[in-house]
Amino acid sequence: MHQYIGGRLRRALGEQTAPVIDPATGRTVAVADLATVADVDAAVCAARGAFPQWSRATPGERSAALHRLADLLDERSGELARVESSQTGKPIRLSGGFDVPGTVDNVAFFAGAARHLEAAIHGAVAGSLINTGQDCTAVTRAYVHRSLFDEFVDGVAELYAKVRLGDPFDEATDLGPLSSYRQRDSVAGYVERARGYGAKIVVGGERPAQLRGTPYADGAYCRPTLVTGVSQDSEIVRQEIFGPVLVALPFDGDDEAIRLANDTPYGLAASAWTKDLVRAHRAGRELAAGCVWINDHIPILSEMPHGGFKQSGYGKDMSAYSFEEYTQVKHVMHDLTGIARKSWHRTVFMD
Repeated sequence: MHQYIGGRLRRALGEQTAPVIDPATGRTVAVADLATVADVDAAVCAARGAFPQWSRATPGERSAALHRLADLLDERSGELARVESSQTGKPIRLSGGFDVPGTVDNVAFFAGAARHLEAAIHGAVAGSLINTGQDCTAVTRAYVHRSLFDEFVDGVAELYAKVRLGDPFDEATDLGPLSSYRQRDSVAGYVERARGYGAKIVVGGERPAQLRGTPYADGAYCRPTLVTGVSQDSEIVRQEIFGPVLVALPFDGDDEAIRLANDTPYGLAASAWTKDLVRAHRAGRELAAGCVWINDHIPILSEMPHGGFKQSGYGKDMSAYSFEEYTQVKHVMHDLTGIARKSWHRTVFMD
């Protein structure tokens, strides 16, 4: 049994080995090389060398690699089960029916988690930039579990940097200008004040350099802007900016995430991204918003009601519920019996 370091099998640098004994028969089923300090150093160096490329890989690329690993493990599951049983004495039914399938499932799970994070990143980018962020249901705050926070921020920043600004009539344009120079200045003011109280502007926060020398250089454009490092009570978190600005904040548990998400005077729309159905149902139930999407943001259907909670307005538009907003109900009762003395009159007077 050799070592796998730097993408290849290799013998240990030392000469020491150890037998692998089948506890069921006592026979030697393999001989394993024993690693030396130099072997460990080589493994660490290989990992450090691989890390930059792996850390720059997109969630989709990581997902594809992990799915490939899961497929390879699954293809050799029978062999792996036999090796496991010969080394440990486990019944083959346990190794083949539980241990190896569990390993394959675990790798596939992390492949799915990587893909799911990619979906959340793309959803946040699309949801925050629709209508140049001038949309009442746009993504303005993203609460991300601390374990995924840095990857989420890096992913959003990478996509934001690729957004094409320019002529609104050009089909290649991703993001047009804000609706007015006044609105552009308002958005810029939020960002600059946030910078002043210690926020980190990860990307954006200034006039788009890509428009210099074009007819749109003096337009009311604002680069997609990602902000981190601010507190829940900061202005940029609590106010509706109405521009292409996303604020990302970390959380440590679901209770905290829901509390922070609901800590706003507004409640028009929210979304939750999770593969866990229990957590998804809880988010749908407890997020105080008139519209809650699970694993998507902003898809509007004419059949579904659209309206908010708290200071996000009253009533609904769209769907059958919207008719109630355009209807004034009147109660008209017409007796057709011709009976002078109604039975209920007796409850008032007897004659």
